[in-house]
Amino acid sequence: MNTKHKSTLRHIESFFNMNVANSPKCSTTSPPLEAVLLTSTILFYGLWSFPRIFNGLESVATVEIISTPLFDDVISKRTLAYIRLAISTLFLTVTIYRWNKMGHSLTVQYLKHSKLKRLAINLDGIRSQIMFTQWSFNALTMSFFLNGIITLTVAHQEETGHKTGYSHIIDSLLLDKTWPRIAILLFEIAGPTSMLVSTVTKYALWPQAMKGPRGSVNLRKPVSLLQHNANIIASLLEVGVLGRIPVRLEDFIIAPTFGTIYVFFTWALKDRLVETKEPQFVYFFFDTTLGKKWTITVLLVLLTLLMVFYLAFAFIDDCLIWLDCGIVTNTIMVIGLAAFFCRFRD
Repeated sequence: MNTKHKSTLRHIESFFNMNVANSPKCSTTSPPLEAVLLTSTILFYGLWSFPRIFNGLESVATVEIISTPLFDDVISKRTLAYIRLAISTLFLTVTIYRWNKMGHSLTVQYLKHSKLKRLAINLDGIRSQIMFTQWSFNALTMSFFLNGIITLTVAHQEETGHKTGYSHIIDSLLLDKTWPRIAILLFEIAGPTSMLVSTVTKYALWPQAMKGPRGSVNLRKPVSLLQHNANIIASLLEVGVLGRIPVRLEDFIIAPTFGTIYVFFTWALKDRLVETKEPQFVYFFFDTTLGKKWTITVLLVLLTLLMVFYLAFAFIDDCLIWLDCGIVTNTIMVIGLAAFFCRFRD
């Protein structure tokens, strides 16, 4: 074989060796097929069930249920509306501030067997919205806003005896049940997921973050504390002190459906988080380089937790309404529950 042919073969061999060397990174960060099938099954079932769930909300998605305070002898409808709108305004302000605040980065403390590098992930601007915490936070913000607007509109009608000049808004909120259904559906998603977010942050993410060089500094920032604590406090206040927003047991599938959408989002984003295009995950437990067994186990645990927290939140919702212990006793119970889920310092 002449020198030219040998040189060509060496180039071909070098090309294939380069691809083989690079392929483990690509293959190990791609989710295993079994995990994709599991996630897809849950997602498709949730989407298939959505019309039934949405139509089934007709019996509870009424302006009377949304606008009636839990303790109407203490809280008026207008006051209830103002509290809900104040909470949504606070949450929206936090989100806008976080969006415009520059210089925020995240270095995930992967487990020791991970094949990923610990790189700084830029979370400025629109990237501030990629965390599951923010997804839940945004859903809760929209829920409080819609429920507040509906309640304020009903209070105004009852006080004045006629509709406001914004008849098209009144029609969409009161005559058509679409918006009340959306408001309740958002709360059915945001309430249980906010409980999950606070629990995972307190008992998993916070201890793991403390193992890193910067400790829990990011979690102790005011915005982070609000997003990981005020969310569950507001959700518990809604069901325990403020209103009668229902969380129906038969709608439990929407929680894991919301979770599977985020899982697919995380997988799609893993090669786009750093400039070098090296794979990264914003949560250490989503690390697919830890193997098929780990990935599937994490998915099963996540989906199970989403359903468990949904059922737990629905149970708390029903119990606080059924017990009818008075606003003071319910407030104390809400504080006790919040203490279990919230964390403010090391």
